[in-house]
Amino acid sequence: MEPSHVRPANPQHSDTLPHTSENYRTATIRTPEIRVEKYGNWEIEYEFTPAAGDHGNLLVVFSSVGSKYGFGNALSGVQCNVLRIRDRFDGGPSYYVARAMDFSVSDAVEELITHYREKLGLSRDTVVLAGSSKGASAAFYYALKYGYRNIVASTPQYFIGSYSQGHGVLGAWVLGEGEPQENVDRLDAVLPELLAENTDLDRNIYLFSSTRDYQYEEHVVHFLPALRKYSNFNFFMVESTALVKHAEVTRQGLSVILSVIYALTEGTVPRFGEVQVGSGEVDEPAATEHLAELRARDTATGVLVAAQLSPEQATLTGHAFLPGVSAERGEEAGAQETKQLVLVRDDQAWVADATSVPADQLYLKYFDTHFASYKDGGFTCDARELLDSLPVGVYDVFARVTSEGEDIDRRVPLVAYRTIDRRAASGGSEVILRADVKGARVVKRDLTGAGPGGTVFSLKRFAMDGARLRVHGVFFLPGRNADRATHSAYYLTLRGEESTHTVALKAIKRVDKIQPLMAPGDFGSYGFGYFTAEDRDGVDLSDVPPGTYTAEIAMSTGGALFSQRAGELDVAENRSASVARRISGRNERISTRARLRRGLRARFRRS
Repeated sequence: MEPSHVRPANPQHSDTLPHTSENYRTATIRTPEIRVEKYGNWEIEYEFTPAAGDHGNLLVVFSSVGSKYGFGNALSGVQCNVLRIRDRFDGGPSYYVARAMDFSVSDAVEELITHYREKLGLSRDTVVLAGSSKGASAAFYYALKYGYRNIVASTPQYFIGSYSQGHGVLGAWVLGEGEPQENVDRLDAVLPELLAENTDLDRNIYLFSSTRDYQYEEHVVHFLPALRKYSNFNFFMVESTALVKHAEVTRQGLSVILSVIYALTEGTVPRFGEVQVGSGEVDEPAATEHLAELRARDTATGVLVAAQLSPEQATLTGHAFLPGVSAERGEEAGAQETKQLVLVRDDQAWVADATSVPADQLYLKYFDTHFASYKDGGFTCDARELLDSLPVGVYDVFARVTSEGEDIDRRVPLVAYRTIDRRAASGGSEVILRADVKGARVVKRDLTGAGPGGTVFSLKRFAMDGARLRVHGVFFLPGRNADRATHSAYYLTLRGEESTHTVALKAIKRVDKIQPLMAPGDFGSYGFGYFTAEDRDGVDLSDVPPGTYTAEIAMSTGGALFSQRAGELDVAENRSASVARRISGRNERISTRARLRRGLRARFRRS
């Protein structure tokens, strides 16, 4: 074997190496990039995703009302170049047509599209314009005004002035102050005039709508006479018993919309004609039987959607209802259901009443063969009193739904679509609520005496400043990254002979204070392993009764709890006479002179 020419004990100088080049793999990763650039008179925010492999066409997407970029995450499978343009110009929407009747918006957007089209070496015939609702109207507008052939439009508005008028923020931003009728009339004429003037009928148009959408009669039908003249006009009528709102047409027809987009962006031009997507027909006897059987099944819905947890508030909201429809009482049975939150440990249960509230679109989320509205299927529960009364321990969480009129009483594990982790502390105890698709648990534990474990702790300040306690320092667990402000929850607990008080602290980034405490060779990221008071002036002790208190700092991270002794506090009637003693036994009180110096420094920094 030939000896190696590498001599680690005698390295060469790095200056003899070539400069660091770009890694080609990094340069070719298909990553969406959000940019804000000026075109024409306007700054435009947009997202551009380069093509994956040999898929060179360009898809341009316009957004609907309330969405930042059109179609959300649904376009992740599209392989071509994707340009998604946000409808935000000088702080507000424009319909991509006019911002306060300034029509130069559209020229600026067309300049952006042309920039990418020419950069990619594409003709207008290889560009696909797509959008839903407001974005669909924009797709028609740009195709007709600037000569693009391929349009995928779901539920567009024909009279964009009338639709904007009085429609939330659209009216003032698009039509201008006061939303004058002359401006409404002018914008209403934009699409009809473009359609009437256009003579190039060689276009590929794919229009999606539904007779269940109120905008079909108000807007879509007005497109049809002109669109039926085009050489490849395709009209998809989406039908489903689950269609209740305008936006649901696009959701229901999304698989077909995407199939059209996939085909067009690969250079394939499908021809469907006028077809129906889905079915709006209902077999009433079969629906009644199925929903009654579902009602009788030993099941219930219990889903936690959101939770707010603090020392003052513990509010849980979500979905809790009996699925199906009562054969005798119909949908009205749902309004008579009562709901509870149940916490179980060993053979004991703690119960809090919940209130039924309307919840949007549950008929979509829980659609099972036949339509049921579940309009009262939401719940909200104030669990603060319940959580305060719990002994220390671990509890499984259930939703209980009762319908006395049907003699139904069911309890199911509470679950969450997305992982929820909420923590709050008071009175020396921490309450943790964690939920995921497997279930939900509440953990209540004592904040003091948990022990330091293998943590790194360094108290940088523990001093009284009038009625406030200045407290901050380093606290992290080696091996568990502290690379964001939410990596852990920090608490200060003051335990006296007659009362215990707990306040939340916050994590901030102080790499300069943390790096000197890291062990050699530890390459963890602990930048946010620094705690301080949530109020920049310190922890307010005005409501803490006079007395002597032991102070501990606790760090709650993942399923673990660590605590470190900070010192003692002598809280006096005259708060300015209060004293903080650190673990070392040293008394600390910030002097008046020190406060003045700090105030001068703060004013100097602000200036």
